[in-house]
Amino acid sequence: MRGQPQVRPAEVVAVRTLSPSIVRVALDVPGFESLQVPDEGCVLTFPLDGSTVAGDDVERGHWYTVRRVEGDRLTFDVIVHEGGAASAWARRGRPGDQLSLTYQNSWFTRPDGAEWQLLLVDTTGLPAAGRIAEEAPAGMRTIVVAEVPSAADEQELPGAEVTWVHNPEVVHGGSELERIAREVQLPDGPGYVYVAGEAAATRAVRKYLRHELELPADSYGVIGYWRCDAAAWAERVARSTVDIGELWERAEAEATDEQEALDLYEERLGHAGLL
Repeated sequence: MRGQPQVRPAEVVAVRTLSPSIVRVALDVPGFESLQVPDEGCVLTFPLDGSTVAGDDVERGHWYTVRRVEGDRLTFDVIVHEGGAASAWARRGRPGDQLSLTYQNSWFTRPDGAEWQLLLVDTTGLPAAGRIAEEAPAGMRTIVVAEVPSAADEQELPGAEVTWVHNPEVVHGGSELERIAREVQLPDGPGYVYVAGEAAATRAVRKYLRHELELPADSYGVIGYWRCDAAAWAERVARSTVDIGELWERAEAEATDEQEALDLYEERLGHAGLL
């Protein structure tokens, strides 16, 4: 992640409902410099209480995948759900509204020499899966298995072999990503598995890939995009005496690679009651 960033104004130029769960938003962000990584994300801040400007009265910013970059114009897909300023804004947003953008980061680390990529995602991971598929090197096989609430949330993902799993409970955290991962047949040859979705579900998939399939540490990346128990978890962290940042730094210092560090970190979070 880059250091403390400047807050960039982002003017809304288009808002379009893609499906019951997804609203696509196009923003003009003058001077934007892409990280050139297909799952790059930015922190977007949305106005509260019906305002059209993300000024003093705003929600805490959240990470969103940059679905597409065309110069200074960025496309984001906002996942709508009950509660939250982003969802409320997405249902009423219009061109001319003002948002703000800060941090940039990315997590996609496909190794050189990969011949295929498998993208296991829930609805929140669809924007990343779409961009990864679109920007795949020529000749690379891209397989997507996407867990969405219903068939109404399916979309075209050009360049990918797509399987849709319909699960209405995914919006409440009842994800089936671990079952899906266990049922997918990995192609032969070197490849990369990318997993993005609810935190507990993706954590279970990571354990399967690492400890049961024993895949090389650089052949998969697993990202928890959201938590179904986010409010309760934040309360537990606030009550705890554990510094989770220090916990991660210590795990990194003791481990030989990121996957071993994650093992140590998750084990210690579990002992602290913070998983």
